[in-house]
Amino acid sequence: YMKTAMEANEEYDVIVLDPPKLAPSLSTLDKASRKYHALNRDAMNLMNKSQGGLILTCTCSAAMTQKDGGQYFLNMVNKAALSAKRRVTLLRVSGAAPCHTQSPASFPAGAYLTTALFHVGPSGL
Repeated sequence: YMKTAMEANEEYDVIVLDPPKLAPSLSTLDKASRKYHALNRDAMNLMNKSQGGLILTCTCSAAMTQKDGGQYFLNMVNKAALSAKRRVTLLRVSGAAPCHTQSPASFPAGAYLTTALFHVGPSGL
């Protein structure tokens, strides 16, 4: 869909990016990171070029969420913004809804859902 939207020069003020699990394990993290990077970069390229907008980007991959103390996913989004020549400001990071029970002590991998809301600035850094 994003490729078609880019070809049509479409622009959006708000984008929700919630791909399926791309990194089911640490062994697939590098490949998945490249996919998440490309998806976020392309989404940012679809943001309103003159005013920017909001992107809500998600991952359900524990490997992305838990590496580097939880910063790996956020750092990847920042790198994607640089590739898109956009400035981003992190507004909020959230996890699973309260109905999704977690046990950080006995099963830390259960805290795998991450949602990050960013403001994406106008095009051109």
